Amino acid sequence: MNEVFFDGMASFGDWGLYLTSLTIDAPKPKEIYVEIPNGDGALDLTEALTGEVHYESRPFEAVFAIKPETYSVDLERWLIGYLNGKQRTIRTKEEPGYYLVGRCATSLKNDGVLAVLTVKATCKPWKYKNDVTAINMTIGASGTLTINLTNERKRVIPTITASAAVTVVFNGQTISVNAGTQRLTNIALSYGDNVMTITGAESTTVLFEYQEGAL
Repeated sequence: MNEVFFDGMASFGDWGLYLTSLTIDAPKPKEIYVEIPNGDGALDLTEALTGEVHYESRPFEAVFAIKPETYSVDLERWLIGYLNGKQRTIRTKEEPGYYLVGRCATSLKNDGVLAVLTVKATCKPWKYKNDVTAINMTIGASGTLTINLTNERKRVIPTITASAAVTVVFNGQTISVNAGTQRLTNIALSYGDNVMTITGAESTTVLFEYQEGAL
């Protein structure tokens, strides 16, 4: 049975709702254009400020049928109380490895034969991976290792935990990383491959953790 999960609650397994329609639109890019007087077209400033594209909220809509033998006033009241106005993590069976984060709004129509519950949500643009990506490594006798941290579409600054001080060469920069846990703005992972070289004492451990977000 196809269903939707709101903070782990299953629309069919827990509530007996039949999913009849599911729409998850792609987020719209925030495009910025400035018209050029006495010139052709417009100046595209979409990526001018940060060097990347930003997105509007992602629309979500799920429509559920509630059979007469399942429907009750208590169920209706509980569903509205649980969903309406609440921010929930939303998962679907089509993409079990990802989740959305959105604030829900509900409406329910009951014609006496069939009740229909519509759940709309204004979601953050990104489909987040269920699990935080964690890459742990140990520097060998050479004192140097090269790694590739692959990342989804959302630019992200990883959390770095090092057992001792190391240096990281990334995007042409040499960056000092102290022992302990930190996030450094000059180590930001972009879409795809992110190759870096780490130098430090033998047996030093370095852990990278980051939350990937896809479109």
